[in-house]
Amino acid sequence: MSIVIRDMTRADIDRVGEILYEGFTGVASKYGYPPVMQGLQDGKAWAWAMCHYVSSEGIVAEVDGRVVGAVFVNKRGDVGGAGPMAVDAAFQGKSVAPKLMDALLERAEGLSSLRCVQEAFNTTSFSFQYAYNFRPVADLLDLLLNGRARHNPELQSNVSEVTAQGLDAVCNYDLPRSHFDHRTDFAYFIRWGKVLLYRDAAGIRGYLACLPGSGAVQLGPLLAEDEDVAVCLFSHALALFKGRPCRTRVMARDGLLAGALMKMGFRLYCLSFLMVRGAWRPSRYIEAFGRFPEGV
Repeated sequence: MSIVIRDMTRADIDRVGEILYEGFTGVASKYGYPPVMQGLQDGKAWAWAMCHYVSSEGIVAEVDGRVVGAVFVNKRGDVGGAGPMAVDAAFQGKSVAPKLMDALLERAEGLSSLRCVQEAFNTTSFSFQYAYNFRPVADLLDLLLNGRARHNPELQSNVSEVTAQGLDAVCNYDLPRSHFDHRTDFAYFIRWGKVLLYRDAAGIRGYLACLPGSGAVQLGPLLAEDEDVAVCLFSHALALFKGRPCRTRVMARDGLLAGALMKMGFRLYCLSFLMVRGAWRPSRYIEAFGRFPEGV
């Protein structure tokens, strides 16, 4: 069997979306978890978002002219994110995944750190990532909110929405705290979603990015000075997206935030690991992760 590795093109979006949907739905079902994606369109929307994101590079594996696997690498300076990765079930165990990973690592050569998010229940994928020197550095809680929040959330007076004119302000707040240039991230979220900013008399104290999808609204990345600021940002987001399913990933260490979100109606979907290959420095801020694991 001859496997061809090449760059993903826009013509591949539908097929890659099928592979993402079938792969992530299939593994969740295998371990007794309900599917996060509610239909094939969710997978295609995910593939579309990754293909159109300026920092994302898609790599596909082809057999006999048909795409059978895909992986993405997303670069932020000298830090990158690995994933999502999925392989057609009929081609698993046939060297497709290793070839995709080799191609990803070749693209990521020179980066000081490469990150991915790994569901704890998917032991096969965990072992695969570990074999490539990805190590778990933090526990994440995958939280889902289906339908309305338990307590009617309200718009918060200290929270406003960032426009293109406010891009410099949020970047100037973020850079000395995250130590990464996330300008392309913020510009992407401002265009396709929302970036919420918390301000008080002392100035900016946190932000939350929101990315609506065909299924759930992805809440994150978030960076906040404390749990109270984070709760206000999430409350404002739920008021904006009233009745929409929402998803986020928060650090398990931030128990006060996780508890507050669960009181709002979020439920724990699963435990995940932040996996890092290379350098890693924990943040002292409250964090949540969105679609891109290198975004915080």
